[in-house]
Amino acid sequence: MANKNLLFEIGVEDLPSKNLKSFLEKVKNNIEFHLDKNSINFSECKFYFTNIRLIFVIKDINDEIIHEKKLIKGPPLQKCFDEKNNLSKTGEGFAKKYNIDFKDLNTKKINGEDYVVFEKPKLLIKTKNILPKILEKALIGVEEQKKMKWGYADVFFIRPIRWMLLLFGDESIKSEILGIKIDNFSYGHRWLSNKKIKIKNQKHFFDFLQNENILYDNVKRKDFICESVKKIISEEECDEKIDEELLEELSAMTETPHLYLGSFPEKYLELPKEVLEYVIQDTQKHFLLYQNGKVTNKFIGLSNLEINQNILNGNEMVIKPRLDDALFFISKDLSNNIFNKHDDLKKVIFHKKLGSLDDKVKRLLILSDHINSQCFYSEGKNYKDLVKICKLDLISSMVVEIPKLQGHIGSYYASESGFDKNIANGIKEHYLPIKTNDPIPKNVDSQIVSIADKLDTVVGIFLANEKPSGTRDPLGIRRSTNGILKILLNGEIYVDLQNLIEKSSSLFLKNKKNLTDKKESVNDCKNFFKEKLFFILKDDFRFNDSVIQSVLWYSNTVDPYTMLKKVSSVDNVLGSNNFTDLFSNAKRVSNILKKSNGDFSSNIQEKLLRESSEKILYNEINGIQGQLDLYLTARNYGDYLNQLNILNKYITNFFDEVIVNADEEDIKINRLSLLARIDNIYNKIGNIATLNP
Repeated sequence: MANKNLLFEIGVEDLPSKNLKSFLEKVKNNIEFHLDKNSINFSECKFYFTNIRLIFVIKDINDEIIHEKKLIKGPPLQKCFDEKNNLSKTGEGFAKKYNIDFKDLNTKKINGEDYVVFEKPKLLIKTKNILPKILEKALIGVEEQKKMKWGYADVFFIRPIRWMLLLFGDESIKSEILGIKIDNFSYGHRWLSNKKIKIKNQKHFFDFLQNENILYDNVKRKDFICESVKKIISEEECDEKIDEELLEELSAMTETPHLYLGSFPEKYLELPKEVLEYVIQDTQKHFLLYQNGKVTNKFIGLSNLEINQNILNGNEMVIKPRLDDALFFISKDLSNNIFNKHDDLKKVIFHKKLGSLDDKVKRLLILSDHINSQCFYSEGKNYKDLVKICKLDLISSMVVEIPKLQGHIGSYYASESGFDKNIANGIKEHYLPIKTNDPIPKNVDSQIVSIADKLDTVVGIFLANEKPSGTRDPLGIRRSTNGILKILLNGEIYVDLQNLIEKSSSLFLKNKKNLTDKKESVNDCKNFFKEKLFFILKDDFRFNDSVIQSVLWYSNTVDPYTMLKKVSSVDNVLGSNNFTDLFSNAKRVSNILKKSNGDFSSNIQEKLLRESSEKILYNEINGIQGQLDLYLTARNYGDYLNQLNILNKYITNFFDEVIVNADEEDIKINRLSLLARIDNIYNKIGNIATLNP
């Protein structure tokens, strides 16, 4: 049985440059899954891509699949017939499953009972005959990717397919995938030759791409672009600042990258940095050059063709009218003074069920007051002034034209209008964090408004019964939830989020009568925060699932920073030999109480403590209780666990010398109450009884 390599190329119209790599990762995983499912061995599956072709290479595939002879046990013979001796559904179903008449099945005595058995014959399958179907299933299986339909064919893919090539070894496989006929042809560079060529074998395919100057390896292409950009930056004596997202995107937009240095008139440098970055990087897909941290009037562009003066002039020319538009809108906004137009927020709908932006600002004024008192001990001073103006740039011509600039342009306008620096920066910062690696707002006032703004949105959407489901999240509720949690965690801020959620909910329900039940929505919202906190603690802080669950799901409150400290403290001692008895005792105490199935929260009666070990344990608990309470108040959970560890030998002695379930009912209840008190002390940290040291 020989092994062969597989080559699969899909030629398409220009592919979406964003998320293309993640799409192909999913296809690759699907291919590997279906190969395994069909018992096809292989050593490696790789993919490459350009803007118009997707290439998959699978190495060392068995050219034959051998299914050995196998005896399959079916149902008992007596269950295959009903009381009238007719074939039952059980017997009929087993025969149908293996596409055979029931009379052709055999019987075998197993453990003294007759069973129906099917003797599956040895089967030899040519791998090449099932490869097209496997590849088709892999492509169809990526459900969440947006797909297109074109022409009259009932075919869906991320872009219209123009050709397909499939080689198994050096043999061209003639078949169809997604209704597209597979042939042994490929095409060259779209703009330089676009020639159709018959592919003889896999080596010929890759030689052909190389001769066409097609850099099909996306990793090498990205590295080439990166090094070329660095070289130009060095020659221009600029900062080595390269936008990684733009680099990833550009590497997916070309087959033959050529880079060039362009420029625009210096007069446009008076525009805010964010405007220049939006126009030149986000829209035109050029790398801006920086010098000493400031934007210059130079950029690096990329072309699929060799650079000439027409390409350079054309790209420079396209930028100017966009920057002229930005200058016009900014001048218009500054002359109109948006900070005097508070009433215009009444005309802008925040959400059809939740009112206007003016309604939102009024809620934020009250909610930010509450957050300041609950989280920041009234340290915030200027947050109300920030709340009043933080949404006014949404009515500006600039943000209406370029929504992505919200916050940034408001901050610029506030600075130009003479507002305090912290308030001006707060307009921009109150949206933070947006992306995963974004910092949190710098000052207390910005943090207060950021939490209030995000919480108002999250709670409002839950009350409107439009919480995120699946991949759908049009108002960025997941992002807002994560933003609040990161501010609280990174800012080391203690607060019970349920308290804030209930306050926010009350502000909506005071004026909006068309919203869903408060109690259910508040509970759903609280659990949503818990779910997001779980993944932050798992993915960002790398804590074990079971440790997080022992703290997070056992608590009725949602105090993220407190939970982080508890999880961290438990995680620090879980692997230590010095704390093994702590966790085993916690588990033993918990199991006894569960089996007893009662409420033992009543006070312990000293006069009913008979044995010396239970008296000593009781006294030791009383002896450290005060210190434990102090540690809890100070949220010093590491020292709390260390102090609690002292009880281990006394608990062990108690179990060695005392029969908990004594014959006398009052003695039994008193001992269970003592264990319940110990269990309660353990549970102040979390349900550590669920953990294995």
